[in-house]
Amino acid sequence: MDRRNLLRAGLAAPVLATLALPEASARSRRRGPRSVIFLHPDGMGANTWMAVRLADVGPDGRLAWDRLPAVAAYVGPMIDSLTASSNGGATSHAWGVRAHSDSYGQVGGARIARALSGASDPIGPEALGAGKAVGLVNSATITEPGTGAMIADVANRRDHAAIAAQLVAAAPQVMLGGGEAHFLPAGSQGRHGAGRRTDGRNLIEEARAKGYTVVFTAQELAAIAPDTPRLLGLFAEEDCFNDGSQADMAARGVPIWQPQAPTYDVMVEAALRILIRARQGYLLVANHEATDNLGGDNNARGVIEGGIQADRAIAAARRLAERDPNLTIVVASDSDCGGLNVLADDVVAGQPVPPRNENGAPHDGADVARTPFLAAPDRAGRRLPFAVAWASEGDLSGGTIARAQGPGAVHVSGTIDSTDIYRAVHFGLFGRRI
Repeated sequence: MDRRNLLRAGLAAPVLATLALPEASARSRRRGPRSVIFLHPDGMGANTWMAVRLADVGPDGRLAWDRLPAVAAYVGPMIDSLTASSNGGATSHAWGVRAHSDSYGQVGGARIARALSGASDPIGPEALGAGKAVGLVNSATITEPGTGAMIADVANRRDHAAIAAQLVAAAPQVMLGGGEAHFLPAGSQGRHGAGRRTDGRNLIEEARAKGYTVVFTAQELAAIAPDTPRLLGLFAEEDCFNDGSQADMAARGVPIWQPQAPTYDVMVEAALRILIRARQGYLLVANHEATDNLGGDNNARGVIEGGIQADRAIAAARRLAERDPNLTIVVASDSDCGGLNVLADDVVAGQPVPPRNENGAPHDGADVARTPFLAAPDRAGRRLPFAVAWASEGDLSGGTIARAQGPGAVHVSGTIDSTDIYRAVHFGLFGRRI
């Protein structure tokens, strides 16, 4: 969506680079390499997408998410829980097997022996082994499970030092996100803060020795040439956003988005500009952790702005798919964090909604005063108000939707399990049903 419409919806508009699309010959359209873009805007259920739709394009508009043709209800129970954790869900997506809620590439305290495909590695190393380029993007630390579990396995999801070391060892072509502190030794000072590694290793210098160009800000990322062979972007000490409710952030005087860091959609497009040059195809896994964490914080403005970023990333992927029929796009979350619901009854534009509903559910609006959001204009030009009611501060099951486009979309229909995301991605990459 353009800046004018975003401002009309009452939301901030980050600068978005234009993705250059390569021309494809008739022969390459028939025989070109198979690629997959897996976008994981975490914590976003169908109700969250409704709020994003209203804010961004209005009740009569349609998002890029709406235009993905394949649709399925997503269920993702763990071995020990009916609701997925971020690391357990990511493990299922990476390996195609059901995991425990504390899993991070492991089940029962041991590395998973075989993926659903029979491979001895998760989907990231399997793609690298087949000669495909791999990219990881995360709005939190790059070691967060939505990206890290595609390659790494650890006994404790908080072992960021071990995860970072495994990522650098695997050497995917692109890694963009936060978490600089986990790449630097304790006692050293990075661009964003102090290092925390206790093993003395400087993974940033190790990455440079492997041929990575390393960048630390949105401006440095924007200056990267498309023919950069390997790219590591570390845009924050930890996450590329701040956690907290709108009231918490106002009290601390911090913005939702770290000002030096690129937004999720900008990172996705930057990664794609490099990955689309891969002759054997590519896999991009992009996790938007902000939509999950901010949902848990009951920060409606942050979730909606993050959802708009996610939809821009989907639009960029769809532009590539228009010229590449061998490209699979998969979009899914593993849970619905916070249970955001659009509230419109008795909501009056400009008048704050009460703190809670009659049943005790907390309300949220466009600012700390709980001023209602204004939807983008409907077909009659009306801008109708809405607010948000929250159900929880944690991950919830139900209302989670997977969508897809391209060859791998054959595995996204009806009701699917979390392991079917692996099936869709694997088929999109290798063309083999499992």
